[in-house]
Amino acid sequence: MFLRKHRIPVVLIALAAMLVILMIAVPPATNLSEAQAQPATKSATGDEAAIRQANEDYVAAMIKGDLDAIMAFWAADSDYIDEAGKMTRGKDQIAAMFKKTLPEVKGSKATGKIHSMKFLRPEICLEDGTLELTANDGTKSSSRYAVVWTKAGDKWLISSVRDLPTEVTDLPSLAAAQLKDLEWLVGEWVDDNAKADIAVKVHWGPNKAFLLMDYTVKQDGAEPLDVTVRIGWDGASGRIRSWTFDANGGFGEGLWQKNGKKWEVGTSGVLPDGGTGGATHTYEFVDANSFMWRGTDREVDGQPLADVEVKFVRKAGK
Repeated sequence: MFLRKHRIPVVLIALAAMLVILMIAVPPATNLSEAQAQPATKSATGDEAAIRQANEDYVAAMIKGDLDAIMAFWAADSDYIDEAGKMTRGKDQIAAMFKKTLPEVKGSKATGKIHSMKFLRPEICLEDGTLELTANDGTKSSSRYAVVWTKAGDKWLISSVRDLPTEVTDLPSLAAAQLKDLEWLVGEWVDDNAKADIAVKVHWGPNKAFLLMDYTVKQDGAEPLDVTVRIGWDGASGRIRSWTFDANGGFGEGLWQKNGKKWEVGTSGVLPDGGTGGATHTYEFVDANSFMWRGTDREVDGQPLADVEVKFVRKAGK
């Protein structure tokens, strides 16, 4: 990645790619190199043109090193996730990060390519692209990024930016890049708990757009319960989301957030009899062959339930 010794978050220069690709005119003083653009299918009008203009103004501010002008494009509750999965949340925290690294970007040259630009709703646009940055000392780096734009009034603001691993260029979908941090779950697992018999199988769906988790819970005196979980990327919120369905007709959903080696999932659901419940589920990576699962803050119809913890180990091959 770019300047390993002094890592500059791609969030500083991600928006430059859109500027370059759409061939927006920038005064020579910006030192942005020209880039070959993909033919547009239609002329830019309305909101698309507004986002182009936002990119032009953003990059001009970036090259000048104007922190205030850059932060004017960020929503108050925006967030940035770096390549390692660390999240910086809130405009003030992102500004503090920029203050340290922005001077190293001044005078750089950038070329890039947009892989997709999609309006999920009239007020939400998701951009996925690749940017190559040439620093003043000639050092080059190619970075992949995803940006979620949201419209506030008549202005487009940055809601979320994700700095993606370099190797995601070869992945079959944008969702695959976002879910890559959960790839360690792929495989077959069994519980290491004498009180229950739980088998879990996790595999990729087509184009690695979803992770599919199927598990069966067996307990003495009860029928086995089969559960299916589909884990995907929600581009509108910039979060990983999951949907759960059990064989008795219960269903639920969850929002995932990474915290070190743990993934914390806030869940809510509806039981077959119409009752409702919620919990926090935690998946903690231990090593390549084991992980811990915990259920905390559990409740059904407002009544609290005890916390639970299960250790899973990778099923030995035949």
